[in-house]
Amino acid sequence: MDGRLNATEPQIAPVIIAGGGLVGALTALLIARGRPDWTIHVLEPQANGPAMDKRTIALAAATVRLLERIGVWQQVADLASPIEHIHVSDRGHLGMTRLHASQHDVAAMGQVIAAAALNTALYKACLAQTNITWHGGAWFKSAERHANHINVDYQIKHNDSEQTHTMAAQLLVGADGARSQVRADAGIAMAHTDYQQFGIIATLTLSEDLQGWAYERFTDTGPIALLPMAERQASLVWSLAPEQANSILQLPDHEFLAQCQKAFGYRAGRFVAVKDKVQYPLQLHLAQTSIAHRTVLIGNASHTLHPIAGQGFNLGVRDAIALAEQLTGAQEPGSYKVLSAYNKQRQSDYQRIIGLTDSLVRGFSNQHVPLVMGRNIALFGLDNLPPLRDIFARQTMGFQ
Repeated sequence: MDGRLNATEPQIAPVIIAGGGLVGALTALLIARGRPDWTIHVLEPQANGPAMDKRTIALAAATVRLLERIGVWQQVADLASPIEHIHVSDRGHLGMTRLHASQHDVAAMGQVIAAAALNTALYKACLAQTNITWHGGAWFKSAERHANHINVDYQIKHNDSEQTHTMAAQLLVGADGARSQVRADAGIAMAHTDYQQFGIIATLTLSEDLQGWAYERFTDTGPIALLPMAERQASLVWSLAPEQANSILQLPDHEFLAQCQKAFGYRAGRFVAVKDKVQYPLQLHLAQTSIAHRTVLIGNASHTLHPIAGQGFNLGVRDAIALAEQLTGAQEPGSYKVLSAYNKQRQSDYQRIIGLTDSLVRGFSNQHVPLVMGRNIALFGLDNLPPLRDIFARQTMGFQ
């Protein structure tokens, strides 16, 4: 396609992406590499690159391989900490599972990295890609849909005033996060599941290095996870009932550490310092559909998961891969044929990963004796039956 409807109408961009965060920037890069004949436009509200995301994220091995293939991982590898072992246990019970990268012929089962570092690397790669136009300080406002194109209104702040601009495209990609304006404008509803838990996120300093071990420990209030970081640090995700989370978050650091140590135990050594404590509700949000007329939702705009299995961002990465694959061979981006094929392709992955995280949350946040016995038998089975362990490990590493 030459990007024009006909000789008398204004130029139509093949693709506009609303949102230049992790998933949006990655999607732009993959589409631009697959379609060097297209110009991809990215609307990013932050004027100078993406927002400084303070999260620490776990990248599945499959995600790292993709980033290696497109030349991004080499820019951030020194800033990441490998996950070489995974330990899953049920507090107060004997059931546990251990996974080792060496058992699955990989150097690491995943990597832990600051989201801001990865986002910056993706942003720089987008700037270096000649067929990506990055619109810094621009945010999606609304869209007007026509049969063969979509008019996208976006705002840019000039000095103290905001100006509205319009650009026509054949496809609008909503990568604008959990509060997606693209989703709202398209009238796509969200299904919500409230797990009645809050997650406390923090960075811990430990008495000893985790040496590549990641821990997922299930407690009566929900899971508590530690991810390895450099310099004897660990990224903490601690699930609690809302009233507990609020109370614990207000504690002085030494009391917070004591409560956290009590919940987790001493398998990872002593917790000696904490910083960057925040909390947020743990919920499942799933768009009732990921597509509308000449519009597609990806990443958190389409789905937000409980962090129990660390799959949220990695699911968004597979959105980016699938969409880029569909568009690489497409004659008309945004056509119903292309979008319906993408939507159909993604459904089985959504069902599998969302089903896994939902069952883990419900199954391991419950103290009914039959469920406790069943989940400990399952953990023993995973630890001692290599075929089951291999299936679970491949899911954890993002290999379908």
